[in-house]
Amino acid sequence: MKKVYLLISAVSFGAVAFGQATSTNNSQKKNAFVEPALGEKITDLAPMSFEKAPGDVLFSETFAGGIGAWTTAGTNASVWLADSDGPNGQYSNPTNEKIGSTTVANGFMIFDADVANPGAGPYSDMIGSLVSPVVDLTGQTNVILSFEHRYRSCCSGTFYPKLEVSTDNFATITEFDVRAEGTVVNATSPTTKAKINLSAYLATATNLSNFKFRFTFDGTGGTSHYHWQIDDVNLIQANDNDLTALSRIMVSGNEQIPYYFIPVSQQTAITFSGETRNDGGTSQTGVTLTVSADNAGGSVSSTPVTLASGAVDSLITATWTPAVSSPVNYALTYTFSQTQSDATPTDNVKTDAIKITNSIYSVDNGVAAGSISNLADQPNQPLKIGNVMEVMAADRLDSMYITLTTTATNVGQEIFGEVYLFDAAGGTFNYLTTTPYNAITTQQNGTSVKLPLEDVIDVAAGDVLLVVACHNGGATADVRFRTAQPVAEGIVQGFTATGESFFLSSPNAVMVRLNMNQDAAITENTSDIAMSNVFPNPTSGITTINYTLANASDIHMTITDLSGKVIFTQVNNNQAAGSNQFAFDATNFANGVYYVTVRSGESVVTKKFVKK
Repeated sequence: MKKVYLLISAVSFGAVAFGQATSTNNSQKKNAFVEPALGEKITDLAPMSFEKAPGDVLFSETFAGGIGAWTTAGTNASVWLADSDGPNGQYSNPTNEKIGSTTVANGFMIFDADVANPGAGPYSDMIGSLVSPVVDLTGQTNVILSFEHRYRSCCSGTFYPKLEVSTDNFATITEFDVRAEGTVVNATSPTTKAKINLSAYLATATNLSNFKFRFTFDGTGGTSHYHWQIDDVNLIQANDNDLTALSRIMVSGNEQIPYYFIPVSQQTAITFSGETRNDGGTSQTGVTLTVSADNAGGSVSSTPVTLASGAVDSLITATWTPAVSSPVNYALTYTFSQTQSDATPTDNVKTDAIKITNSIYSVDNGVAAGSISNLADQPNQPLKIGNVMEVMAADRLDSMYITLTTTATNVGQEIFGEVYLFDAAGGTFNYLTTTPYNAITTQQNGTSVKLPLEDVIDVAAGDVLLVVACHNGGATADVRFRTAQPVAEGIVQGFTATGESFFLSSPNAVMVRLNMNQDAAITENTSDIAMSNVFPNPTSGITTINYTLANASDIHMTITDLSGKVIFTQVNNNQAAGSNQFAFDATNFANGVYYVTVRSGESVVTKKFVKK
């Protein structure tokens, strides 16, 4: 298996999220952005020009007086409005999603796509720009553009909020991707202060007396709803000494995958890395990343480097191993420092957290940030999707967890889990084990559902697993599985409705977890049960269930319908070890799908059958 070099991928994401620039020509862009448009004025505003010292403000806007000298442009230019109460569309919540900017009390600007689209549809993609006045940057070489914002997008994963700059009225554009780190489609970002270093742009740009910038909500490709809120915009002469933390990541094992829930038995060395940018006007020396863990976890640091003005670098720490014998939670603090005194030390820090557990092992960080129901070209068809995971030490698997959204259409649909083992020689993931089918009940919907594996599986150090959540499609809607934080390409993989393997680009970790606990697995296995078949299936009357017991025990049999309602129970006492069977009469069952569950002590097996 090709290793997932997450250190590289994640650092690249961090650079994009905080202002990586790409130069484009307007002729290659969407027609909606041809300027001037919708009455934008570019000749009757006197350029603003200032001569300032490091750290001084060149231009500032709090929108206290509304839109002021700003203008709007694009197909949906009128959607940009001065606001004071936050997003008010049918899918937004102004109480929970209003920007929390420094001067929010004085008002802000909002692109409220929810309000602009009709409640009953059909819906249109929303496109519009908020355009600054002209600012004279003649003679400026080190300038920081900062602003506070909050946004949410639906429903295209390709959407990102754009900051665009130009000195020729947007005939040519340099674009910055200003996504907030870790924010995914359909999730509301926190209020974030974005910080864009314009030094590289200013070094080659001409006509700096006509500098302008704009915030572009580009909904092309299916982004029809939600919002983008902007406030407290500043152009600042760069301070002499100023580092900015851009990203942080941690990885473990040969596959370099992040794990946020780690069983005591699976502890191993963790490598931390992070990306920082020198937003100061002078070189910074002794630039170091230090990661510290609370609860007496200690700290590790990177090798110091020198970072030129405007430069970006990725720093990697020495490895750190938790090495505890019982569960503990660690809060992690990533701090970038330098020999010089930083002018804005508050933006030198990133945080994260991991949990050492008794048995739960996961890639997701436990913070629900989105969901996935199917591939775009396979709606209402079967899907298997999950995360690649590496075994750090020999252990046993006895169950797994699948986390669901609260979507009402989940109820009554069936889910199950599967585990695959990577075959290095063949370069494929091969089937290892499965869980019983589970019909989602109202009580289970929106929760993490624990499903026992049909076989307790021994795994060895170095084994690479694919742990997937599965559904069989739906007549009108698919089951929605929860997803969490962004992860590197190659971690999220699965199988299509026709059994073809696939991986997602720019994925978010699926909230599917393993239960790895040797003692629990051994205890459960002492009363193991196997159900070979339900016959006949489909059935219209008398039906036989064959099962095998590892040890003599009492047997409890339950039949439920798709809603989870129990319609039949039976107890067989003192069943001998070995092969057994019992029968039930399904004549009076309504036609449809049912589940028969057989329990022996702590062991549970479920099979599906159809009455017709």
